[in-house]
Amino acid sequence: MLDEQGKKAGQAMAWAKKARDGEFQIDPYELLSIEGSLQLYSIITTLLVAFAFGSSSSMLLEDIVHYSNPNALLELMRAPALAFVLTSLGSSIVCGVVMAPQKNRNSFVWGVKGFAGGPLAIQQLRGLDSLITRGEAEENMKNV
Repeated sequence: MLDEQGKKAGQAMAWAKKARDGEFQIDPYELLSIEGSLQLYSIITTLLVAFAFGSSSSMLLEDIVHYSNPNALLELMRAPALAFVLTSLGSSIVCGVVMAPQKNRNSFVWGVKGFAGGPLAIQQLRGLDSLITRGEAEENMKNV
């Protein structure tokens, strides 16, 4: 029984040393950070929706820009704004429910990234490899 406990303690110490040496690093794509093209898509979508559905957009177009028929322009902008929102919602579902579990990735993180980044998040997730656990990595090393 003491040998068993000593063996477990030795494994724990070896794992701690590997972790301290940086062997087990977090995948940067698994962090809840919206950067690069995902951030740009999110900003464009937010501005388009805010302007198309905002209550003071018509006053801005009339008073400052001196646009003669602001309601027609806003009606025209509402279709693309709605399309962007629906695309973001669909991308969130595809990333979080379909693709992330297939690649052993965090469904919540990728659902949020899918909503913020739209189809760009799907493209990014499609380009990533499947994550493997430490146990799977150690088992693969033993089989080699």
